[in-house]
Amino acid sequence: MGITIEEAVARFLDDLRLSPRSRTTYALALRKFLRHLEEVQGLSPEAAVSELREEHAIAFLRDLVPDDIKTPEQVSRMRTAQTTFAAVRKFYGYLISFDLHTGLSTEKLRVRAATVLPRFTPPPPDVRTSDLERIVDHVRRLAPESDPIKELRRLKVRALILFLFRTGVRVSELCALRRQDIDLETGTARIYRAKGGKSRTVHFDSETAEALAAYWRARGDSGRGVNAFPAFSGRDRPGQPGKAIAPRTVQALVSRLSEEAGVEFAVTPHSFRHGLATELVRRRVRESTVQTILGHASPVTTRIYVHLTAQEAAEEYQAAFGRYRRPGGRGAGR
Repeated sequence: MGITIEEAVARFLDDLRLSPRSRTTYALALRKFLRHLEEVQGLSPEAAVSELREEHAIAFLRDLVPDDIKTPEQVSRMRTAQTTFAAVRKFYGYLISFDLHTGLSTEKLRVRAATVLPRFTPPPPDVRTSDLERIVDHVRRLAPESDPIKELRRLKVRALILFLFRTGVRVSELCALRRQDIDLETGTARIYRAKGGKSRTVHFDSETAEALAAYWRARGDSGRGVNAFPAFSGRDRPGQPGKAIAPRTVQALVSRLSEEAGVEFAVTPHSFRHGLATELVRRRVRESTVQTILGHASPVTTRIYVHLTAQEAAEEYQAAFGRYRRPGGRGAGR
């Protein structure tokens, strides 16, 4: 019978060189596809992979796409549909490229998918740069601690938040950084094998450099092999750099700082990435430069921020009619 659909999926996931997060996303999407094949389309995952047709993927896509895209829930569902189907489309391409199913056609799949997918440009992320600045200001104001371990933690928190704020790196990229990847002489950091397997250089300011240096001094980094130490440790003590900080730890840290800073809306480590993109566009940085700094594979992703004109419109409107203040509020609203 040859290789089964289920075995082909396993081989596909094993052969892909992906980050752990991307691998998980692809695995979830393809499990969903296999379940749909069996429960809705009557094709067992144990069937020969040669039984797969473009119609199976298109039927799956039809069930993923919402009837309309007018509400936030429908927008979220549409984004999920795009991500999920991207994994299926890549799986089909893998089957063709490795001669596991030469009867398939990626061009046919693309054309048929286009008839199902509605025109959809994702709305820009709802980023409140004022909330990010509030968190950064809160971190700057944290009082020095007399206990060396607590002081080390304070310095780490300040360096980490400033680094997120000024570089816009993904949380997985931040956690993978080693000291040798960060150059305090030039204010740059090298991101290796980021999303899509691409490397890039990010930049940071003098304040961030000072914060990093202070953190590493307090950590007591010294001796041979210091450059291989993680840039940000999880549980570090003076003289003991520890293991690299985990993404979940960074997420929990940002959540706690948001609450301490009195931020009402949800903020995640990725919010700082959106915030940097928004600020770069607001300052008229060229689209190609923004794309390079953030490591976007496609300019289409960058244009989401380039088209972020609502804030500028609000600023000009309020310049004409006065600054907006929400009812009962103490400051400007959005």
